[in-house]
Parts: sequence; structure tokens; C-alpha cells
Amino acid sequence: IGDRFNESPLTLQGVDYMVEAVHREEDQALELKWDLEAIRWLQDNVEGSPVVLEAHNDQYRWSSRIANYTGLPTVIGWPWHQIQQRTAYSYAITDRAQDVREMYETTNEKRALDLLRRYQVKYVVVGDLERITYSGNGLEKFETLGQKVFENQGTAIYEARWD
Repeated sequence: IGDRFNESPLTLQGVDYMVEAVHREEDQALELKWDLEAIRWLQDNVEGSPVVLEAHNDQYRWSSRIANYTGLPTVIGWPWHQIQQRTAYSYAITDRAQDVREMYETTNEKRALDLLRRYQVKYVVVGDLERITYSGNGLEKFETLGQKVFENQGTAIYEARWD
């Protein structure tokens, strides 16, 4: 843990480290407390198992944090077990990763809506990780495509208006 995060007190609460933890992605610091607040909002306000769109990266990175800490499904989480155990279908992992990138980066709202509907995405997370991971102006489209239901200094969550 010392290689990835700053030191924090030991606790039995699995998310407590996020209150003060700073993680680095692409040589940029991410204060995890903003994602923690978003995770807690989802835990307190979302019913059922709607799909959440969040950043996708390689293994051992900060991606899949929303799915990991809420139990909500995401378009693509940690892919290694699927690639390892279902090698013949590994193309599906690559396809999903490309679709996630396109959903975040495209400025073509029609294409974004097609993909959001295909994967039945109900919530879109735009946090510091997404801003670091995805380039261009594509993130701006969620302001008009979705309804912002949560926002703090580092993370916003948009709810589907595209059902």
C-alpha cells in the first residue's frame, strides 16, 4: 500500500483510507476523497443494479473503483480473469474498452447515446480519473445528455435522460 498511497491509520473499514489517500495516475495526483463521496452517494441513493460508466484502465490502476466499492455493474471492470479464463472471447474485452473510451471521448452525441443505450448505462461518472484518462472535449456532452445528480470538487455523476 505504501507504494500506491500515502500512509494512513490502520482500520477495519475498507474505505477509510480514501479520506486522506492520494493516488497517482499518469503522474497526476488524485485525491480519493472525492470518489469516496461519490461512492457513498451512490450507496445511499441508488436502488437496484443500474449500470455505471466509469474509466477503464489496465490492471492495478484506480479504474473500476465505483463498481468495486458499490457492487454496481460497470461496462467493463478488471478484465484479466475474463481474458485469462475465456481467451476465445477476449476480443469482447477489447471491444468494450474501446466503447468506453468512445463514450467518454466522442463529441458526437448520437454515437454516445447509441453506446450508452447499448450497454444500458444509467449513471456516468466524470471524476478526476476520467479527466486524466480521456482526452478532448467529449466529457462536456454529459452536461446536456444527462442530469447531474451529484457533484463535489473532483467528481460528478450524471443520471440517464437517454433511456
